[in-house]
Amino acid sequence: MKKDLHYMLLVAFNRSNKVITRQILEKGLMPGQPKILEFLLENDGCTQKEIGKGCVLDKSTVTSLLSRMEENGLVSRESQKGDRRIVRIFLTPLGREKAEIVREIGSRLDESAWKGIPEDERRRFTGIFEKVIRNLEELEE
Repeated sequence: MKKDLHYMLLVAFNRSNKVITRQILEKGLMPGQPKILEFLLENDGCTQKEIGKGCVLDKSTVTSLLSRMEENGLVSRESQKGDRRIVRIFLTPLGREKAEIVREIGSRLDESAWKGIPEDERRRFTGIFEKVIRNLEELEE
C-alpha cells in the first residue's frame, strides 16, 4: 500500500464510510444524516449554518438533508423567540433514538480500527491527526 498521506486518508475514509453506510442503511438512515444526528446530540438547538460548519457540509447539502430529516420526523425547526429569522434545529425523540444508534455504530467502528493499538499510540496518533486536520483547514482559507 502506498504511504502517501493523501492516499492513506482516502483509503481510511472510504473503508470506514463503506462500513458506516451499510449499517446506517439497515437502520433506515441515508448517507449524510448520521453526522448531522451525531452533531445534534452534542449541539441540539443549533442553526443550519452551525451544522454546516460542524459537519463540514455546504449550505445546499445541509438544506436538502435537513428537509428530508424533517419529513422523516428526525428533526424539527423552531424560529428563535425575538428574532424569527433565526431557525434552530432540534432532534425529535425519534431523531435522538437514531442518533444514539449512529453513536453506537461509530463506537464499534472505532473499537475495530483501534484493535491492537496501545493507548499511548492512540493518544499520539490523535494529537498528530488533529494537527494534520488543522493544516488542511488552512488550505481551505
